Amino acid sequence: MIRVKPLPLAAIVVASIFGGVAVSKAVGYWRTTSSKEPVTFKSGELAGLPNPADIRGSYSWLDIEKAFGVPAAEAARAFSTADRALDPAERVSALEELYLPLLPPGLEIGTGAVRLFVSLYTGLPLDTEEGTALPAGAVAYLSSRPGADKAAIERYAIPNAPAAPSSAAPPNSASPAAPAQSAAPAATVVGKTTFGDLYAWGLSEAQVGAAIGYAPGPRSQSVRDSASANGKEFSELKAALQALLDASR
Repeated sequence: MIRVKPLPLAAIVVASIFGGVAVSKAVGYWRTTSSKEPVTFKSGELAGLPNPADIRGSYSWLDIEKAFGVPAAEAARAFSTADRALDPAERVSALEELYLPLLPPGLEIGTGAVRLFVSLYTGLPLDTEEGTALPAGAVAYLSSRPGADKAAIERYAIPNAPAAPSSAAPPNSASPAAPAQSAAPAATVVGKTTFGDLYAWGLSEAQVGAAIGYAPGPRSQSVRDSASANGKEFSELKAALQALLDASR
């Protein structure tokens, strides 16, 4: 995994999050019983702040704005494609299917990419899953923010990706050139990965079943389709299977 370190802006973000919570409580809009509240960091200087690692596919961009202060409309626009404008009320799990046919093997844009985007926006730390990428619009948007570490952001760009839509970045900001980046290793779980791929990479059927919590489907079935059919979150199955693969290397 790649450790995303807090950005210099983290102190400012911490203050703004706490300030926003205080104001929301004062006017009666803050609801601690919300089901879309991520877990918080438990210790250290970030104790009490929301943890981007807990963002789930069931979250909408509006939920993320409430929890982390990331503007929903701008975030949705940053992840939109030329053919599909995302709605801020839409679940972020829609990204997996949207970007599946657009990415090279080994890379994925899904819930993990949203966690990464929030981490880079807020400066909150995150252990990033291998193969996680950001669309050109998200790279351009993050890079345009004052104090942004462009080198740290651009490492997640898609190799040879088309330029970001002009609406992705704030006005008067230049979109950075797409940097060169090598594809993730072949043994990386993505939306297209089938159970047959997992077995070919050295995992047994028993290992796979223990990781996902149910009997694996046919060898030709993709993990993503299996997760959907069994009411599971693909990002959770992916993380468990990837951990097995990493441990076997």
